Amino acid sequence: MPQEINMQWVTSLCIHYEIGEPLIQPSPVTGGLLHHMWKLSTTEGQFALKILNPEIMARAGVLSNYLLSERIAAAAASSGIPAVLAKTVNNDIITQVSGVDVMLFDWIDGAVITPADCRREHASVIGALLHKIHSLNFEEQQSPLWTSFGQDYWRKLIDDGLRTATPWAQQMDAGFNDLLEWNHQYQQASQMLNNSQCFSHRDLNPKNVVWKDGLHPHIIDWEAAGSTNPTMELLDAALSWSGMDTGHVNKETFMTMLGAYQKAGGTELTHVKEAFYGRMGSMLEWLEYNMRRSLHTDIFGDSEQQLGNEQVLLTFSSLKEMSANIDEWMEWIEERDQNETSNQ
Repeated sequence: MPQEINMQWVTSLCIHYEIGEPLIQPSPVTGGLLHHMWKLSTTEGQFALKILNPEIMARAGVLSNYLLSERIAAAAASSGIPAVLAKTVNNDIITQVSGVDVMLFDWIDGAVITPADCRREHASVIGALLHKIHSLNFEEQQSPLWTSFGQDYWRKLIDDGLRTATPWAQQMDAGFNDLLEWNHQYQQASQMLNNSQCFSHRDLNPKNVVWKDGLHPHIIDWEAAGSTNPTMELLDAALSWSGMDTGHVNKETFMTMLGAYQKAGGTELTHVKEAFYGRMGSMLEWLEYNMRRSLHTDIFGDSEQQLGNEQVLLTFSSLKEMSANIDEWMEWIEERDQNETSNQ
């Protein structure tokens, strides 16, 4: 990520958005895995500037996906959900400044917590909010949830990695059979999960919530919003907030989020194992993207290669952890359901 932006370009952007004059050089904001974020201070206020990844923006249908995501965010905001919306120019949420695609948001002063710092109170708030998002009255044609990759395609990516001596290639080669099994599991799960969909954020993890004054959340980064299976997204959020990415899932935090979702009105969880496999499917999509990001510097650029390498290793490790622990997490849920039944 570059450490500075050309100030002449920043001035043009400020004129374009009519947000005053820049006061200082924008400062980079860490944490983004796809796009580059900057904090921009002007005579009119503070803003979050997102410079969009050109590889993503070159994909077919990406603009319509972004427009859909912002309509979902707007529907959420109008229903009292604290969604942070993109600023518009002539009703456009994405604009070009000197050939660069950007989005602009009001800057939210607050804290982004790590899963290690997540308390039961955070999990409870997010669980209830997620149910509210799932209950949105949003009319739009739903689409299949899955992008499927075949055995030959995975084999080619790994062989390309071996040929170019990427840091992840040998580990992926050794785990090729596991990769195919996970791929098969999520393809089977998709047949069931596609039967129940809603529109939602689809990336409601700790890095996408800014907390102000304690337990007042603001949900950011709605660009992935679209149709999803509600049980799959609930389990995804519960795992993310309870420490999945740290290598240890906190049972109390995980169960608190599930309980808060259902207390807010959510129905009994269905097809839970398929939903876990569905989450693995999303992880496989992220794995595939980062394998390509690592391999194709001609498309992504040298600066993206290291991030791609890191994410391949992290994601493959998370897939192994998830596969090893699904049965235990299923037992947690079944134990809770049995306790609730006996108390009725």
